[in-house]
Amino acid sequence: MEQFDVLNCAGQKTGEVMSRDEVHRNGTWHGAFHCLILFEQEGRGYALFQKRASAKKIAPEKFDVSVGGHYASGEDAQIAGPREIKEELGIDVQFNELLPLGRRIFVYCFSPGVREYEFQDVFLLQRFIRPESFILQQEEVDSVLGMEIEKGIDLFSGKTRHNTFDLYTSGQAAIRISVSVGDFVPCLDQYYLKLLLLAKRYLKGERQALVI
Repeated sequence: MEQFDVLNCAGQKTGEVMSRDEVHRNGTWHGAFHCLILFEQEGRGYALFQKRASAKKIAPEKFDVSVGGHYASGEDAQIAGPREIKEELGIDVQFNELLPLGRRIFVYCFSPGVREYEFQDVFLLQRFIRPESFILQQEEVDSVLGMEIEKGIDLFSGKTRHNTFDLYTSGQAAIRISVSVGDFVPCLDQYYLKLLLLAKRYLKGERQALVI
């Protein structure tokens, strides 16, 4: 049974450890890693979002950041980040390649019997990888969405209600699908819009004060 370090309301370890099921049943604060992968192609910026597998208890079949996962007890971003990226997408990354954006507080109570209370350490990774070459962890990740950043900003800012992007599954050619905000993990903090705005700034060469 996977064990998590219990955090207090300030995001500090209390010294207590709980199982995954206990944490999600009780609404206990714990830590997680998030990473948005971005790249440039033909002068345009793109970001990758994973589609969560249908078997996930939390937000099944919803889109989320490129990689996300819990910290097991004793882990931090330096340990868990490269491990999660390798497990979910099949790519090797060194921790020093990741750009830290800060810590996000996230509460999710949309699934029956699940109360997700997380402190998420959020990172950017600029890496050009052909999405169809990913080796996806099937029990975690259904597919990967390649989102043009400008169109994503239009979507999450409400300028457009839907937009069309490429969806990639392991070893298969991309298919075009129409996506709306409702296809993403529900959040109240405009998380995905903030991430895309930061990604846009980063690709323009702005490296200062990039904080989520």
